[in-house]
Amino acid sequence: MSRVQATPPVRRRVSLQTLVAHHEAGHAILALAVGGTPAQVSIRPQEQTLGRSTQTLSAPPAQLAQVYLAGFAAEHLLLGYRPPQLDRELRFALIALSDSELAHAFSGSAEQDGGRAVRAVLQLGLFREGEILSEIERYYAAARRSLAAVWPAVQALANALIEHQELNTVGLLEAIRGIDVLRPVMAARE
Repeated sequence: MSRVQATPPVRRRVSLQTLVAHHEAGHAILALAVGGTPAQVSIRPQEQTLGRSTQTLSAPPAQLAQVYLAGFAAEHLLLGYRPPQLDRELRFALIALSDSELAHAFSGSAEQDGGRAVRAVLQLGLFREGEILSEIERYYAAARRSLAAVWPAVQALANALIEHQELNTVGLLEAIRGIDVLRPVMAARE
């Protein structure tokens, strides 16, 4: 009797700049799709980050969690596998909840995407680690579905970031050239 093995996911190798550009584009595109206004997207290293996406976003915690997880979701779609950094950040954020000295010792860790996602999920009233992780997984899957639905916009923005390093709102909108992100993301959520 022969065993049929599942085909492993395609693992792509990309430059660090390409990876960071897609990560930040994921945040910005999903924020835009849920009604946020990305003010700046950058892949210029600064302090402890390789890139950043800043936006005005007043959304329910579930949508905030998805936007925070969207960078890793974009990496996942680009590379074909879940980025290990996501799990490291989530585990650290959960440990830091019960050890404020540890969180303080690693300044800046609270501003990592995993920490922000955990805090957003905590706003839903979930307090047990298993519940938090379950919700994080749900929102991560939703972020991946949403970004897959608007992947051409993510790629267009990532390419513009690679070319220009930094974009404001106008530059972001020019980069995606009128690609509709709202309707496909809403459809992916249904």
